[in-house]
Amino acid sequence: MDECVLKIEQLEKSFGSLEVLKGIDLEIHKGEVVCIIGASGSGKSTLLRCINLLEEADAGHIWFDGQDLMDLSVDLNALRQKIGMVFQSFNLFNNKNVIDNCTLAPMTVRKVPRAQAEEAAVRNLTTVGLKDFIYADSTRLSGGQKQRVAIARALCMEPEIMLFDEPTSALDPEIVGEVLDVMKDLAAQGMTMVVVTHEMAFAKEVSDRVVFMDQGVILEQGSPREIFGSPKNDRTREFLSRYLEDKQQ
Repeated sequence: MDECVLKIEQLEKSFGSLEVLKGIDLEIHKGEVVCIIGASGSGKSTLLRCINLLEEADAGHIWFDGQDLMDLSVDLNALRQKIGMVFQSFNLFNNKNVIDNCTLAPMTVRKVPRAQAEEAAVRNLTTVGLKDFIYADSTRLSGGQKQRVAIARALCMEPEIMLFDEPTSALDPEIVGEVLDVMKDLAAQGMTMVVVTHEMAFAKEVSDRVVFMDQGVILEQGSPREIFGSPKNDRTREFLSRYLEDKQQ
């Protein structure tokens, strides 16, 4: 886990007068699973969206594959192809069936031949447990199935790193587990992952490192044992106390 895949330096982002990211420094290493936790409004999702350039940061650097994504001269489209993104609201194309959702980007962006794209789609859909839904109508799937299609779709681009933005927050509680199980399998296979999540049990069990954000800064980071067992910052303890109380009830 020595190779640094992503390095963020002094990243800043404001919306008008509201400072959302206040000088974020963070490194993600190959094969590492990093879970970002914190209260709503702490800047977690904005950080993820800046990494994938869905939001343009105001200052700082995002180093990926040895290139600074903030440098106007780099080929952003080529680099973004290597960064998979899974959203909380699935973002599937409702006018396309499951396999077409998965083959569209590889065929149009990477110019992969249809047969090769479909082969990869079948393989990735099988990986996420949807072998029997390959030709299903996307609109007829459950929320958990849609999110698993979204994960398979991202995998079809053969990303070097996967970003997950609250991937279970839009799901009914009884189907959260099926998506988390897929993510656990990806982690076990060595996929580099950055996960913004409120699923503390997942963060505790699966992550190599937990990052706690509060009001636009990283207050604390460490192993799950360190963060959940003996957090050093008062704000971290306050945030996690609610989780620990829920576990004891």
